[in-house]
Amino acid sequence: MNKAKALPYQQNTFMSVRQLVVAALLSAITIFLGMTGYGFIPLIIMNATILHIPTIIGSITAGRRVGMIVGFMFGVFSFVRTLQAPSALMLFAVQYNVVADAVICIVPRILIGVIAYELYKHLKLREPVRVATTAVATTICHTVLFLGSFTALVGVPYAEAQGIPFMNVINIMAGITVVNGIPEAIVSGLIVTPIVMALHRAGLKAN
Repeated sequence: MNKAKALPYQQNTFMSVRQLVVAALLSAITIFLGMTGYGFIPLIIMNATILHIPTIIGSITAGRRVGMIVGFMFGVFSFVRTLQAPSALMLFAVQYNVVADAVICIVPRILIGVIAYELYKHLKLREPVRVATTAVATTICHTVLFLGSFTALVGVPYAEAQGIPFMNVINIMAGITVVNGIPEAIVSGLIVTPIVMALHRAGLKAN
């Protein structure tokens, strides 16, 4: 009787101890990369980043919930950074509406934890190719979601402040997606694949 009662409790546990440890470790790595500046590559109007990589690794190796938690920590750190040392693009967002700035920084980063997990789960490829494809595709989705959120929430006032048509803002976002997103995606695939394969060999893999 006692065993029968314990089983539902175990199934309803939000996260296992292993998942909590992985989430904490990858969150710490994300914050370290952010605080040291190693996770950001400053460009003209925004910062390219590799801070999404721990989120992708967490999703593939420990599951959706771990990826979402690490992504949330990534987003919160990015939001705090916009309050302290924003790029030119995010400076406008934080000055225009700090709530919109928080949404732009945090929500896309949580979603990439879900996207990475679902892509990895449903792709039917050889394992290294599966991991690399997940990393590349998730990174591109991250760029599109982040810039798309900016365009949707503050694109119109940004265009008015710059004295340009709204379509120009869309073109700017598309250009950033190509210039930043593609290199970020390639770097992500190159970094994530060997790390995840090593963790899989060590027995760490999402169900």
